[in-house]
Amino acid sequence: MSYDLAPQSKGTTILFHVTWQVGDRSEDGTKRALAAFAAWQPPAEAEFKGFYGTADGRDGVAIIEVDSAATLAPTTAPWTPWLDFTVTPMLPIEEGSAISGEGTAFRESVA
Repeated sequence: MSYDLAPQSKGTTILFHVTWQVGDRSEDGTKRALAAFAAWQPPAEAEFKGFYGTADGRDGVAIIEVDSAATLAPTTAPWTPWLDFTVTPMLPIEEGSAISGEGTAFRESVA
C-alpha cells in the first residue's frame, strides 16, 4: 500500500470538523483564554464556514476550510493550554457514501 504524502494541489481545499472542550475551567484560565481570544485573528488561509460555542460554555464546534492540516494547525495551536481539540477531515456525503460502498464490496470479496 502506498500513500501520497505530497502537499495538496494548489486550489484543493479540505473541510475540517473541529470540536473542542474547555480543559481549564478555572477563573484565571477563563480570563486568560478570553483575553487571548479578544486579541486573536484567524489565519487568512483558514476560512471559517461555521464557528459556534455551546450555551453552557463547555465546548464548541467549527467547520474550517483549508488546503491542508498543516494550514489548520496554526488555527488551533494558540488554544492548547485551555482547549482539548478533535479535528476530523470531512467529505461530501456522496463521496463518503461511495467510499463506504467500496469498502463493503472489498469485504464481501474476501473469502
